Amino acid sequence: MATSFTASVGAWVQKTEKRMTVVTKQSASDLLAGIKIAPGITRGGSRTKGTIPRDLGALARSLQSSLYGSTSMTGDDSYTLVVGSMKAGSVATFTWGGAVAPYAAAVHYGARGVPGTFWVPEAASKWQGYVDAAVARAKVKVR
Repeated sequence: MATSFTASVGAWVQKTEKRMTVVTKQSASDLLAGIKIAPGITRGGSRTKGTIPRDLGALARSLQSSLYGSTSMTGDDSYTLVVGSMKAGSVATFTWGGAVAPYAAAVHYGARGVPGTFWVPEAASKWQGYVDAAVARAKVKVR
């Protein structure tokens, strides 16, 4: 039995929405998991561009993740719950600092002669690669 044009378009839309959601979740997860934490200056390391230095650990653990401005989840892997709830078009926010690590901006941008690590723009510069990889996986995964 032949399917109607409307049913065919409806099935295509559902598959497309499913792929978009898979790409959204995978790209966001890959981006956040790709942010590296490196030994900070007090632990014998240095300020390496694109990394979050771990001296006392508070900055690395200060990630706050929220979906549509909801109450933030906090912690190293707080993003997993937010990303797991995302759909294509979701508005999620991921920030570091707050009351847990108020010095986050100084570490990110640099202060008092110590260079910043700029981990946010470094991660953002890799966004298209994460999306491209997620699209390739979604094409195989969602049929």
